Order: sequence, then structure tokens, then C-alpha cells
Amino acid sequence: MSDAPSPAATIRERVDLTDSLALFRFELENGIPDYAAGQYLTLGLPHPDKPGKILWRPYSISSPPERKDLMELYIRWARSPVPGKFTTLLWPLKIGDQLAYKDPKGAFSIEHQRPDGGPETRRMVLMGGGTGIAPFMAYIQHLRKLGTTRQIVVCHGASYVEELGYREELLEWQRESVACGRKGWDFHYLATVSRPKEPANAGWDGPGGRVESLVQPAADGGPSPAEVVVGERFTTANTSFYICGFDGTVQSVKAAVESRDFRTKKEAREDGGYDIKFESYG
Repeated sequence: MSDAPSPAATIRERVDLTDSLALFRFELENGIPDYAAGQYLTLGLPHPDKPGKILWRPYSISSPPERKDLMELYIRWARSPVPGKFTTLLWPLKIGDQLAYKDPKGAFSIEHQRPDGGPETRRMVLMGGGTGIAPFMAYIQHLRKLGTTRQIVVCHGASYVEELGYREELLEWQRESVACGRKGWDFHYLATVSRPKEPANAGWDGPGGRVESLVQPAADGGPSPAEVVVGERFTTANTSFYICGFDGTVQSVKAAVESRDFRTKKEAREDGGYDIKFESYG
């Protein structure tokens, strides 16, 4: 039996950042529905091996829920060690081409309340590996619309500088924060590349290492690079972590902070409180 007919997502804009990283902006046949920042859209294309079937893949939405014209996804063409079946089908598509889609879903959303019902005011440290930055772009733009007073710290890691997607937007938001003296908009951005000595990263003068290195204490026990930037140690009283990326990245970041009693929902405290939310892929 074939999959039931699905509404169409039409590619209206496409920005290729590298030969394997691109921003896709879709017009949805049924309009942009209400959704929570951090959720994902599921795209479908005809299955290459199963006639009449649809091959489905979920992708985090990088545009904020307030945007109602187009929905943006930040996607990598998986080429190694084995070519990704879905992205290999997606990559040749052009503006005007259509895919099937399913409405946004997912639980990787912003926690606005504490377990006791009070407002959640702790800083948000957003840890993204590669395209794991995508849901955080939705977070940030949504929180700006809300006029948040929470401090936001973005930590983004990639193998190469050219893979630090959204870097110019993130730097601009940081400049705006500095310009207003961190009053009303307290935003920090840190980026690192894991292969700083490779020719493709020539000229990079920022941190080297995987994204978890930005929250790991210094060798002498001193503060991590992210703690240096904000001027205090991260504790469960002042900080919450959101992590997105490949499973290995998520596990490495969790390991870096769980030793300081930061907990996931699965290990919540007696009062229901926890400090880590994550979403992994691959």
C-alpha cells in the first residue's frame, strides 16, 4: 500500500554555503503552522528502492515560529562514510521543486517555567555541533521577539570555518548586545573548529577543538572558555544547557557538565528540576 498523499513543500529559496551545506526555505502548501522553536519538520521524497513509498527525514527548523512566509532548514549533504540516501536525492533539487512534508513536531523546545511554576530565568547555554546550530537560530530569534532578559550563550563547533553556519548573524547579535551594554539583550557567541591546523582553516585565530571544549574547565581547574566570557562559573542555580548535534557530540557535552551535577530530565531531582535538554541525530 502506498503512503497517503501529503501536502507539498516548495523550495522558494536556496543558499549554498558550501558544496555540502545549504539553507533551504520552503513554502508550505497548508501555510506555516504554529509550532514551538526547536521543533522539526519532516520532509519526504519518493523512495529510491521502494516504488510507491515515501522516504521521510526530520530536520530542525531554523526559522522562528513568528515567520509565516517561508520555513527555513539548514541541511548537510551526508557524503561520508556512506552517502545519505535522502540528502543525495535532495541535493540536485532547485527552486520550484517540491517535496512532501509533515507538520512540525518535537519536544526540544525552550523551558520557560521551573517545576514549581515560577519563571525560568537561568542563562541558556546553547551547544551546537555542525548543523546542530539550526534549532538554536529559531530559539534566539523567538526569544528576541519575546524581549527575553535571560542571558544566552551560543557555543558552536565545526570541523572547518566555512561550516560555522549563521556566523555573521550570530556575530551581529553579539555586537548589538555589546552596544547596549548587555542591558535588555545579553548575548554571547563562541565558535571553535576541530581541525585548526588544516589549510582550509588558515587565518582562524579562534579556539581549536570540539564544541565541548568550550565548557570544559581549564587544565589547571580554572574556568572554561565560556565561563571566562560570562565572568562566572556555571552552576545548576544559574545555568541550563541545550545540546544539539550528532550523538557523539551530545554525549561529549553531557559528559563535560554532568560531573558538576547538571542533570537531564531522566535524572531529574526530587522537585522535578533538571538542567540539560538535548536532541541528537545520526
